[in-house]
Amino acid sequence: MKKLTLLFLTIVPLILLATAAGKRSGRTKQPPAPQAPIAQPASRPLHIEGQAFRLPAGVSLEQGSMKGHNTLECSCESARSVQRYGDGCIVRLRFRLRNHTAAPVKVVLPAGLVFRHRADRANDALLARPVTLVLPAGAAPWLHLDLFGLNESIVQPGPVGPYRFGPVAANYDLQALLMTLEDKSLADVHSLAIAQQAIWEVTSGHTLEASLAKKIAALP
Repeated sequence: MKKLTLLFLTIVPLILLATAAGKRSGRTKQPPAPQAPIAQPASRPLHIEGQAFRLPAGVSLEQGSMKGHNTLECSCESARSVQRYGDGCIVRLRFRLRNHTAAPVKVVLPAGLVFRHRADRANDALLARPVTLVLPAGAAPWLHLDLFGLNESIVQPGPVGPYRFGPVAANYDLQALLMTLEDKSLADVHSLAIAQQAIWEVTSGHTLEASLAKKIAALP
């Protein structure tokens, strides 16, 4: 499993880079800018709006624990027991939730939950499928999420640094896409690349191209 995870975390960003480049070239008849590219700040998808996410009563995020880490750097996991959840390959996020109560507490991270990085030039992330956690009484386990990227201009994995819970995306097209992906298998590089490209399309305000919608429908 670790070898498989390392494989798609290494290969998918390269596939997505090529896919994104092909999509952009196919969407316009204008020739690409010659020679050196113009450096531009990577902007956040500001239209990702929705209700703020709230943890249940008695549960808190350990301050300073929610950080991204390099896809090839797993030392953080070897030193601790880390529960892994989520799909995706662009942003790997780890954090710690603390249950302050004397009873187990169920925590649901909904599909469409956004994770914001403090830096404008860093990659924000999206949880594509709901995750249900049961925190034991008094426990503070480390958790790990594999997430999809929200910033198409930042194809590389999310950097080390502070993240926070963002809103639960209320965008109709995005929620419709996530409902479609809910029953699809995202267990290989090809499927992950298709899902990531579709997420970029709808969060950029574009309608899914027929060819991409067909690929999503064909996923097992």
